[in-house]
Amino acid sequence: MWTRIASQRPGCLTKHDSLMLPETDLIMNRRKFLSTAAATATLTLARPVFAKKVGSAALTHKERVDRALRGQDLDRPPFTFYHHYKRASAQLEAQDHLEFHRTYNTDIVKVMNDFDYPQATTGKWYELKPLDSPFPNQLATLRLVRDGLNGDAYFIDTIYGPYMTAMILFQSQPRFANLGKSEEIEDAQIKSLHEFQQQNPDAWHSALDAITHSTINHIRHTKDIGASGALVSIFNAKSKFGSVADYERYTRPYDKRVFDALADTKLSILHLHYLERPYLDQFKDFNAPVIQYSVKTSGIPISEVRKQYSQPIAGGVDEIDFEKLTATEMRTQWTEARKEAGTKYIAAPGCSVPNSSTPEELARFPRSLGIDASHAS
Repeated sequence: MWTRIASQRPGCLTKHDSLMLPETDLIMNRRKFLSTAAATATLTLARPVFAKKVGSAALTHKERVDRALRGQDLDRPPFTFYHHYKRASAQLEAQDHLEFHRTYNTDIVKVMNDFDYPQATTGKWYELKPLDSPFPNQLATLRLVRDGLNGDAYFIDTIYGPYMTAMILFQSQPRFANLGKSEEIEDAQIKSLHEFQQQNPDAWHSALDAITHSTINHIRHTKDIGASGALVSIFNAKSKFGSVADYERYTRPYDKRVFDALADTKLSILHLHYLERPYLDQFKDFNAPVIQYSVKTSGIPISEVRKQYSQPIAGGVDEIDFEKLTATEMRTQWTEARKEAGTKYIAAPGCSVPNSSTPEELARFPRSLGIDASHAS
């Protein structure tokens, strides 16, 4: 069971939020996407904001990303965006990702991980052992995406930080099964998990160590497949999950180990799913090539983050009200974000966009960058 920890962030959905939609709704959204994708090609697109070329040749997806990572001039910022599919197989997940990339002409393919971490077999959520990979279906998805892209664009995996994984396992216990979904219940569960950390520190650290070990094993496999890194979602940089001192004691060492395992990757993203200012300096020694967070929900301007972090920043577009934004409004948002971030910038929402977004709504984002969303470059 997963309750909506992100209930106040309806546009920023985790993979388990998608389980809260009726299966018929997921199918209908999928059918709507397929039936109207062709119509997207007929949309009138905005004129490019940047020149089409740098030098004498148009940039490929990979060239555009490489130049942004180095802070060089380019034709436009590279961009990426994504939502969840929660499909039953690796084949269907890969198909959806490839179709999304080809329809909206994204520069980076972030492969959502819509598969669950295995629960403990002992009946106690925290009695975990390291696994060769907790996500074999995700590895199969990555292979299929790699083969389908045929080198067209960089692709990265999606990983929850160890705390987030532990929280999902904690909430899967039978005692939470029939409590329903409300902010009060969520807060009580978070408090209960915090009490477990304090009262059972050995069990907590043993569980986090096993999860971290398993995650690092998984990362090694994704590198062998050819992924250019992973987006790692850090969920608890917010006081409702514990103080900064709590983060330092119970979570930070494990998060850092995950990023140390990704240190040699090109495009790994430190995704601060929640963020409050007191936590911002906790990540300065993380080996994170890119930082992403939500300006909308944190209230922290990109200019403030830029003062503390020199690496590329992804974000700036409102993921919460994404479906309501016009292409012009999106352009205003990412243009301002790029002004604050500088040339080391990737245009993106602060998190995943709503699963219910229509093809026409999704097409507004690439259109805001002057991209023909109906043809791959």
